[in-house]
Amino acid sequence: MKLTHVENKKIDLMKKNLISLRHHLHKNPELAMEEKNTSNLIAKKLEELGVKVYRNIGKTGLVGVLKSGNGNKSIALRADMDALPIQEETNLEYQSINKGVMHACGHDGHMAMLFGAAEYLAKNKNFSGTVYFIFQPAEEAIGGAEAMIENGLFKKFKIDSIYGLHASSALEAGYFSIHDGPVHASSSNFDLKIIGKDTHGAHPERGIDSILVASEIVMSLQTIVSRRISTLDTAVVSVTKFHGGTAYNIIPEEVTLNGTVRTHKNKVRDKIQIEMEKIIKGICQSYGANYDFKFRHGDRAVVNTKKESLQAISVAEKIWGKEKVLTEPRPIMGSEDFGFYLEKKPGCYAHLGNGPEKGVNHNSKFDFNDEILMTGVKYWIQLTNDLLRQG
Repeated sequence: MKLTHVENKKIDLMKKNLISLRHHLHKNPELAMEEKNTSNLIAKKLEELGVKVYRNIGKTGLVGVLKSGNGNKSIALRADMDALPIQEETNLEYQSINKGVMHACGHDGHMAMLFGAAEYLAKNKNFSGTVYFIFQPAEEAIGGAEAMIENGLFKKFKIDSIYGLHASSALEAGYFSIHDGPVHASSSNFDLKIIGKDTHGAHPERGIDSILVASEIVMSLQTIVSRRISTLDTAVVSVTKFHGGTAYNIIPEEVTLNGTVRTHKNKVRDKIQIEMEKIIKGICQSYGANYDFKFRHGDRAVVNTKKESLQAISVAEKIWGKEKVLTEPRPIMGSEDFGFYLEKKPGCYAHLGNGPEKGVNHNSKFDFNDEILMTGVKYWIQLTNDLLRQG
């Protein structure tokens, strides 16, 4: 059942206080796994509402547990807490007071929206079941979702499904983007050391040119996506660092390459790893060079499950109507560690438009749009009401 006019009015009355909370969080950002003050503030405010809080899950993460009625179903709603190592340049009155640290991706707004939903649900309890409010550390780095899982998130708490909501500068303010299937790509990193033989630049024939070998590898790696991966699959292989040499007249013994691989399917990621080593090995052998290659899996692909995505779409349409809910697949090659949760539980990760006028995510002039704050709050409340119906 859609939120009534009276319920919407009650929710809207929370706006001023939630904006104040959001501005406080924006002014006092903390980096990944350092969110102690942020975590303590949210935990204290949840406890004041009567929400049972479990702290220090995944170091600084916390889980609030709210039960109502006799229902056995449960859902988890997640917000991220960490800021980015960026010097803020917004000149806002609530600009970050922590030098070189700012909320440049909307996590301050994510926390405020989820807390607003927790406050309303704790005071009204118009549902039957259990809601888990997950405030996660280190989404931007270090793997906060994975840390919470390893610390027993799904063992300590009986979570049936999990949902995430993220502000997006790519969407007009208040618009939703929700669909099943791939949403964000997995993120893998690689480190490659090419070992040749140093020599004077005037006598290249006396050595093994590690720079030449590395250059050929960089060019050849681009053929993996264009010629070795199906055109129906999305993938990116990018070399982002190229280091070697110390002098104008010396061909160095070693060159190091580093970069990232993005895919929406694990089998594609694994194939790329195999193809990369084939290329590296073949080129090094042809020149007589040696190599050391390391490939590390990072964030998992975020792949929404169909049932939960349809439920989320229905919720968003109840709030703003079908015209503001974009359901065509819009997979992104950027990564998000929500994928770790979706490897374990069904769920849906949605985007909420922040509006391009508020700047681009991960930019020094970005700011969360306060005008979408209550849209996010209502989304969480409506989702809870729909999935944990009374009776």
